[in-house]
Amino acid sequence: MKKVDQLFTILLVPVDAIMVLVAFVVAYQTRASSIPLPVIYLWPFDQYIKLALWIIPVFILAFALAGAYNSKREGLKEFGQIIVGASLGAMALVLWVFLNRSDFFSRLIVFYIWILSIIGVGLGRAILELVRANLYLFGFRKKNLVIVGNLDETTMHLASQIKNRPSLGYNLYGFISNEKISEPFKYLGEPNEIESIIKKNPIDEIIFANQNYDDEQLFYYMRVCQECSVTFKAVPNHAQVGARTLRFDAFEGIPIIEFKGTPLDSWGVVIKRVLDVILSAIAIVILSPVMLIIAIAIKIDSKGPVIYKNTRVGNQGNFETLKFRTMTTEFCTGENYGGSRAEELENKLIEKKNIKKGSAVYKIAGDPRVTAVGNFLRRTSLDELPQFFNVFVGNMSMVGPRPHQPKEVKNYTPEQRKLLLIKPGITGLAQISGRSDLTFDEESRLDIFYLENWSVWLDFLIIAKTFGAVLRGKGSY
Repeated sequence: MKKVDQLFTILLVPVDAIMVLVAFVVAYQTRASSIPLPVIYLWPFDQYIKLALWIIPVFILAFALAGAYNSKREGLKEFGQIIVGASLGAMALVLWVFLNRSDFFSRLIVFYIWILSIIGVGLGRAILELVRANLYLFGFRKKNLVIVGNLDETTMHLASQIKNRPSLGYNLYGFISNEKISEPFKYLGEPNEIESIIKKNPIDEIIFANQNYDDEQLFYYMRVCQECSVTFKAVPNHAQVGARTLRFDAFEGIPIIEFKGTPLDSWGVVIKRVLDVILSAIAIVILSPVMLIIAIAIKIDSKGPVIYKNTRVGNQGNFETLKFRTMTTEFCTGENYGGSRAEELENKLIEKKNIKKGSAVYKIAGDPRVTAVGNFLRRTSLDELPQFFNVFVGNMSMVGPRPHQPKEVKNYTPEQRKLLLIKPGITGLAQISGRSDLTFDEESRLDIFYLENWSVWLDFLIIAKTFGAVLRGKGSY
């Protein structure tokens, strides 16, 4: 299967070349058929294609310089690399025209080539990735994946994702565990037998999901997998995730290590805030008719205010989140709503219906306090639309850990308190990875990974994937 992945990485080059050529052809035909032009402004098609064939390798080189041929492809980051590569290629074409004092086409045709090459290369790669992800439909076998670890929330979540998402291209071959695992899973043996297990079975990839191994053991398992040409992956614990933010420096000639909480500082904070203001303003304008309709529906359905204000904890202390009210007013907690009576009822429901028992946070499934309209709003996540105003004023961010109530935050472990280092968000890595179906330990680990690996591209990727998570409605209550 590694050879198949390598093949598809290599195929990116000819696919890109073909799509750039198509961009040249479509740009020529579009410009030639738009308005009548003197012959001096447009070369004959065969002469134009010769130039295109000469310039296409320059585009390929530009894509390579932009990092578009890295083996690890990452969604919107890859699209950004395509934009950079196409821009460099278009600039090279403009430079050629300038140096040769050529007047074979108008400047508009260069603009067409630039836009069409971005669209074409992006589309070509999307089709190639779709084919690669569904090779099993063409008779290719899936990658045989083995999970190392006991049956717990993490391993079961991995198993369910492999089963329910065939496009991932994995076949759950079995488990390696210190505990005997029965049907429906295949038990392969104990971790200390990993070398013989790999040699006896057609294993392509191994994921270590058990958090109890020390670094020396993991290093040994990693070396065994590498020597046997098996891909090695591991679910990090909080300490291992934290190691990603180490910064090596020197202080008066003495080497030191700085443990940074998050790369989201200095200019990163400024960039993220500017994007938050722009995106939240756009969302408020576009979604204002939808919010008006929701407000009317809430008023018709039950008495009370349209907006529910709830105290949450952010990186700068307590603040009030804005949500559409989904419960009858007397059952809403807070001084301005149901007061102590609503609080008592909520505590009873937490005891009986909490689906996150044993963790710092709670989630009540089948909440009887929810109105008919409120149930729809929660299922579709439309109740959270007013939080764009929280983002606009600066209480929240578009992307970040979900904010929790003070009574939940006080139960955070020391590791989980790291979630308070940055602004909470409307969406986040946990929201696109399972939402309420995740345990809070899994959710916090994902959000800590996000804050320690933040980038603008990661924010855009999470925002893009949020639409799919909301449409599926999985994990919403």
